[in-house]
Amino acid sequence: MSRLRVFAFLTLATAVLAISGCHSGGRRSAVGGEPALSGLDAEDKAYLDAPAARQETVVDRHPLFAKPREYWENSGDNRIVKAAAATFVGVPVGFVGEVKQIFVGAPPTVVTAPTTHVTP
Repeated sequence: MSRLRVFAFLTLATAVLAISGCHSGGRRSAVGGEPALSGLDAEDKAYLDAPAARQETVVDRHPLFAKPREYWENSGDNRIVKAAAATFVGVPVGFVGEVKQIFVGAPPTVVTAPTTHVTP
């Protein structure tokens, strides 16, 4: 009987730990990166607003996930080179960044001012 109780306790503890992981608060939209329709100008023509800024996700908060993606995006057009860079360079760099973030804390977020392009 005691083995059954120990097994039930361990199963319950494992389930609780698995469920209470890191969850994201946002939801994914089907359309991303498209500019929003802002309205009509003086000539009743529709104009588009600048695309919305990319929202921060779980991947952005954790270097273990963000660094391989950065190496994948910045390694050229060859898929083999991209995969090798993301796997063999990005994962170790992300692991070191994650450990650093545990001890030092998250790096401050960089806020950039939106740029406006004026066409004559």
